[in-house]
Amino acid sequence: MTLREQVLHVVCGGRADRVPFTCYLELVPPGGEQIENLALVTSAQVFVTSTPGVTYSSVELEPGVRETRMDTPWGSLTQTTHTETGYGSSWIREHWIKRPEDYIILEQVIRHTHLTPDPEPLRRAREQVGDRGVVLAWVGRTPFQRLWIEYTGIERLALDLLDVPAVVESVLDALMEQSRRALRLAAASEAKLVWLPDNVTGEITGPSWFAKYLAPYYREACDVLLPSGKTPCTHMDGMLRSIADCIAETDLPVMEAFTPPPDGNFSVKEARKRWPGKTLWLNFPSSVHLADPDKITQVTKQMVEEAGTEGGFLIGITENMPAAVGTRSLEAIARVLQ
Repeated sequence: MTLREQVLHVVCGGRADRVPFTCYLELVPPGGEQIENLALVTSAQVFVTSTPGVTYSSVELEPGVRETRMDTPWGSLTQTTHTETGYGSSWIREHWIKRPEDYIILEQVIRHTHLTPDPEPLRRAREQVGDRGVVLAWVGRTPFQRLWIEYTGIERLALDLLDVPAVVESVLDALMEQSRRALRLAAASEAKLVWLPDNVTGEITGPSWFAKYLAPYYREACDVLLPSGKTPCTHMDGMLRSIADCIAETDLPVMEAFTPPPDGNFSVKEARKRWPGKTLWLNFPSSVHLADPDKITQVTKQMVEEAGTEGGFLIGITENMPAAVGTRSLEAIARVLQ
C-alpha cells in the first residue's frame, strides 16, 4: 500500500503491516521530508463563504499586534491579535465580543453568510501530497468551540451564559445552522476524511457543557457524514479524562490529535479500554521531542505496546516541534514504527 492508502485504511479502523506515522504538512522540519515512512497530512475547505455588506480592515498597532475591524450593516466589531516571531503563531488579545450587544451583530453576520461549494482547494491539496499523504476536508469547529475560541474567549462566554443566556443561545443556534450547511457540503464532496478541528479539552468543556453543546453537534455530524462514506476526525488534543465517558457515548469514529501523557492525562491503554472500536490518531507528546533519541524511542514503543494488536492506531505530529530537534525526533519515531 502507498502511504496514503495505509493511512486511510488504518484511520477507518483497519490494520497495516506497521503503525502509520503522519505529520501536518506545514510542521515538517527541514530534512523531515526525507523520512521514508512519514505520511503528510493537510486540510482544505470544500466551500467558500461570503457575507454581503460585511467588510474587514486592519491596522498594525505595534510590531506583531494587529487590530482588525469588521464593518457590517448591523454595526462594527473589532479584534486584536498578537503574532509571535518564532513560529508565526498568533493568539487573540481582545475578542470580537466585548458586550452583550455585540452578539446581535455577530448573529446577523452568521445568518447572512453564504456557503458555496468549491472543489478546487481539495483537489489542489490532493495533488500536493499525492500518494504520500491524505487531505482532511475542513468544516470548522463545533458551534460552541467556535464561539468561545474565535469570538468571545472563555471568561466572556461563561459570564454571558449566566447573565444573557438567550442572546448567547441565539448565536449558537445561528452557528449550528451554518454548521449544518457545511456538513452537507462536506458529505457531498469528494473527501474521504472530514476534519472537525475542535481542540477539545475537559478542563474547559467539561461533562455538562459537552453533553449540552458538543454531543448534539457530533450526533448530527455523524448522521450526515457516515452514511455518505465520510469519516469524521475530531481534533481532541486536550485533557480528556473527565469527559472520557462522554466521548465514549458518541458515534465519533476517530480521535485525531489525541495526546497521551506526559502532556495529556489519559493514556493510550486507558483510551483503548474506554473507547473500543474508535481510532486513536495520536499527537506525539510535544514535550518528549526535547528528550534524547533513546527516550523518544522508549516512549514510542510504550505507546505502540499500549495500543495492542487491534487496528485503528496511528502516531502523528500535530503541534510545532522545536526547530533544533524536530528532524532528530521524527527520525527516532520513524525508526521504531518502520
